Amino acid sequence: MTIYIDADACPVKEETVRVAERYGHRVVIVSNGGIRPRRETFVKTVVVPEGPDAADLYIAERIGPGDICVTG
Repeated sequence: MTIYIDADACPVKEETVRVAERYGHRVVIVSNGGIRPRRETFVKTVVVPEGPDAADLYIAERIGPGDICVTG
């Protein structure tokens, strides 16, 4: 299972990463900038182009059955 975080709209990024670590899930943090890469090996940071729906589109194109999306 992968947890996708729309970091531009999500107020619970840190909490989500902690829970994912506890349960051994991969995390993809998607943002259009301003997010520092994480040290955790199970967390991937993706920077998408500027635009109101760029993070949403990135996640929508990749999310699959059993995955989770966390957003505002």
